[in-house]
Amino acid sequence: MKTLSHFALLLLLAPGLWAALEPIGIIVTQEPPMPARLRMDGVLNGRVMVAIDVDAEGKLVEWLVVGASHRELIRPCVEALQNWRFRPARYDGLPVMAQLKLTIEVSQTGAVVSRTAMENAADWIERVSGRRNDYQVCPVAEVDRPPVAITTVAPRYAEVAEKQGVRGRITVHFYIDEQGTVRMPAVPADTPPYLSYVAIKALREWKFQPPTSRGRPVLVAAAQEFDFGEGR
Repeated sequence: MKTLSHFALLLLLAPGLWAALEPIGIIVTQEPPMPARLRMDGVLNGRVMVAIDVDAEGKLVEWLVVGASHRELIRPCVEALQNWRFRPARYDGLPVMAQLKLTIEVSQTGAVVSRTAMENAADWIERVSGRRNDYQVCPVAEVDRPPVAITTVAPRYAEVAEKQGVRGRITVHFYIDEQGTVRMPAVPADTPPYLSYVAIKALREWKFQPPTSRGRPVLVAAAQEFDFGEGR
């Protein structure tokens, strides 16, 4: 079970797993300021949604902005985020690498950080703010064509794992950024640790054609299924 702390990413929790999970703790040490231009334009508040990976030692290892009410807020929010401190998530009492979506709400009186349920970032921000976002994950219906992988790497599934009965069909959730790079891959918390490791390691080496919408590069959410020994 200790190996879980080295590579498992927790994205989606199946019913009954919340009791076993202690989520990432966040200590806000720096608040992002409201940019001067937005203040001059009379903007009273805005928000940025970020997906973060925090390792088993509480270190922020990766982040990705997945939505923003105003593009001008992205830079100050990311700069502040990199100065925050984190307490690692724990699963069954052991520290684990975990993924979390959080929303940074910025106003002229301060900033508030809240955890966000796993829902479409664009829909969430637009619903609560009443305006379309300046930056967001592109909805599937607006992508010019489905993402096309131009480089793929098959997971290296050890024979000993199959002999020990470590098999199954798993799904990795991830983003494809404007350059076609795989970002923030993660799996459900109840996925076998070994399968999580080999699937995520392989997927990080994949490369896609940059996704576009109306000819412009965009960020999209995607999922890839891997089959390890099912039906053998």
